[in-house]
Amino acid sequence: MEPCPAASEDGTSMSERVAAFLRDRSTDSVLGPRRYGREETVGYVVDTAVSMGLRVWTDRNPVENPDVIILDHWSQLDSHSSVIESNPDADVLFGQDLCHQVPAVVRHRQ
Repeated sequence: MEPCPAASEDGTSMSERVAAFLRDRSTDSVLGPRRYGREETVGYVVDTAVSMGLRVWTDRNPVENPDVIILDHWSQLDSHSSVIESNPDADVLFGQDLCHQVPAVVRHRQ
């Protein structure tokens, strides 16, 4: 399911932006559509990562040796430190609410 609006100002779709974000660890964040919601944006990133064949660790789906750990919110970083530390090669992402009702998924820089 593609969130609305489907394209950003430069014409790239949400699915294209999320896939590029997941492939390129130098990218700091990906924005969701305004008013889409942080939880929905995180869920969209999780679904996209799974469809790309990545092993995704979430609270609802803890897996061994994940490629990516996705948290619902930055406030979970401390409570999930043992998972993060035991998977040093995993990409760590978390949801963030930005101003003007814009959600994002941000890459944790350790």
